[in-house]
Amino acid sequence: MVSKQDLWEEGKIEQPKDKHEVKTGDKRETCVSPYDLNSNNNSRNIITQVQLRGENYEEWARAMQTSLHARRKWRFVEGIVERPKEGTTKLEDWWTVQSMLISWILNTIEPRLRSTISYAENAKELWSDIQERFSIANGPRIHQFKSELVGCKQGGMTIVEYYGKLKVLWDELDNYEKVLVCTCANYTCNLSTKLETQKKKEKVHKFLMGLDDATYGRVCSSLLTCDPLSSLNRVYSIIIQEEHV
Repeated sequence: MVSKQDLWEEGKIEQPKDKHEVKTGDKRETCVSPYDLNSNNNSRNIITQVQLRGENYEEWARAMQTSLHARRKWRFVEGIVERPKEGTTKLEDWWTVQSMLISWILNTIEPRLRSTISYAENAKELWSDIQERFSIANGPRIHQFKSELVGCKQGGMTIVEYYGKLKVLWDELDNYEKVLVCTCANYTCNLSTKLETQKKKEKVHKFLMGLDDATYGRVCSSLLTCDPLSSLNRVYSIIIQEEHV
């Protein structure tokens, strides 16, 4: 079901300037205009601590997207909230948000790179320019990280060191792999949840497979017989305890 909030953000119905209550049946729903900026929003804000250095584009883009989603402004970058028609009262608000977004994006770019960024009139153009320059083809990077995961073994490391190495590779892989989302009517297939569950199981298997067999072979066999399979955090806790025995 499409909410009034979504319709407002997509410009399909009139958008309020600020927060507004809408009565739906017996319920009241508070909706926020996509143009809303509060007193804490200013052009000097650094909305994520991840700074774009060039080679870390995927990490930076993910952090920026999360932060802009939290501020209800990502749809401007996507171009979903389109420029209002000339002469409408919302046009000035649209430009205000665009100026703020451009400042936020530039504030998170390393100074030496910032000076090379082309002037852009709106956030969508700026984002596209940065993406075109710094985004690396996903295929080779995904293959690289998966190859490193396959070869990642404990090899005498402590459990903390081994898990930390795996965690870095998993996080890097997540930065490049596209997340599949449900496209069926009413989102009934639960695709995202099923894929996330499967990914968690794969991480447990990978963690156990890379452990030194001579030391942890017995406990690994015991953990793999559990049905359902224990969570990664639980498995990690058990292995840590075994390490200290």
